[in-house]
Amino acid sequence: MFSTVDIAIVVLYLAFMLGIGVYTLKYAKSVEDYLVAGRRLVLFTYIPAMAAVVLGGASTIGSGKLGYTFGISGVWFLIMLSLGVIANGLIVAPKIIPLKIKTMGEFLEKRYDRSTRIIGSVVVAIYDLMVAVTQTIAIGTVFSAMLGWDPAFSMIIGGLVVLLYTALGGMWSVTLTDIIQFWIMTIGVLILVPVFGFMTMQSQGLSLSQLPSSFFDWGAVGGDTILLWFMLYFFGLMLGQDIWGRVLTAKNKRVGAIGTVAAGLYGIVYAFAAVFGGMVAYLLFSGGLENPQYALPSFVAAVFPTGLAGLVLAGMLAAFMSTGDSCLLAATSLIVYDVIGSLKKFSERTMLMLLRIFNVLFGIFMIVAAVAISEVLVALDIAYLYLSAGLFIPTVVGLYWRRPSSIAAKLSILASILVATAVALYIGWPYGF
Repeated sequence: MFSTVDIAIVVLYLAFMLGIGVYTLKYAKSVEDYLVAGRRLVLFTYIPAMAAVVLGGASTIGSGKLGYTFGISGVWFLIMLSLGVIANGLIVAPKIIPLKIKTMGEFLEKRYDRSTRIIGSVVVAIYDLMVAVTQTIAIGTVFSAMLGWDPAFSMIIGGLVVLLYTALGGMWSVTLTDIIQFWIMTIGVLILVPVFGFMTMQSQGLSLSQLPSSFFDWGAVGGDTILLWFMLYFFGLMLGQDIWGRVLTAKNKRVGAIGTVAAGLYGIVYAFAAVFGGMVAYLLFSGGLENPQYALPSFVAAVFPTGLAGLVLAGMLAAFMSTGDSCLLAATSLIVYDVIGSLKKFSERTMLMLLRIFNVLFGIFMIVAAVAISEVLVALDIAYLYLSAGLFIPTVVGLYWRRPSSIAAKLSILASILVATAVALYIGWPYGF
């Protein structure tokens, strides 16, 4: 359990995030401002904003859990995800930034037709909502460990904060909060978790050699699991509107390409820090934690001094919120701008109003679904299953094929989703992942 000072730090952080939402309300005066922050981000703002989108609650809590359960092989989860981000910077970003589009759906219409835009947007919106759900689950996990609150109640509180500041300022709010959240994550998780991990082992006479030998086996998590992560996350990180939306905020092609690759490299380093924290937690608690999802929060609560514990927990919350807000905005933009906006023409003012209304509606869904699912990696697997299966082929063909077929694109999306669902059900969806 954490001290009053630690809790106060986290509460102040949440209040500050809400304050940014109110502040950025005045900047979100157009659809372009609301969806892509006016395309104004330069490298020193783009890199932290992109890294914060990628490294969310599943990356932090999930990697800590994997480190606690499997050891070093748990890094493959985030490595595959980060390699997908690097591939995005090399393959996707240089192609889509010059198009001056706002969404992935808009790209699909440019390369295929309006019906492909609508179908693809619905599929990607489902993915983004499920990723937002994972972040809300992770917020609940940390709040529950920190305050002893019921996990469901914790998800509601954390989810409401994300919902409010995202609905108010759109991409401007998401960008400013993500940049702040990146630095809190870097200090709290990337730096302090390894430092205090080594200090704890030294002070308590613990050693990595006391861990099970399997913890140092790079394949302990299972070759099939590593392959699954590659198929889901490497391809998935080239496709999501949460990632595309951030790419499209870049000032130019150079910023988008270099910044996205840099964010992916950062993610690989972050993987080792989070997994190491889980491994130290295994030593500290002798493998006796009832729920491995609490590995990192429990480690922080046990060894960090007052004040720093609050900072690290704020860093974890920052990781969850920085991805949750982007995914919530992405789902909203796809349904409102790409689906509803394709069916009827709206004025700029009406479109902004619809974007804010649907942000609230999808935010409520995000919270309800998080309470119902409650398992962070299961929710993330479901999300990337449908994104990777449904959109990879038509997106890559659209990027590099001069005359792609709209009929083939729609059939590819629908057939891939049906096959993915059938395979998932066959192996015990969602718990077969």
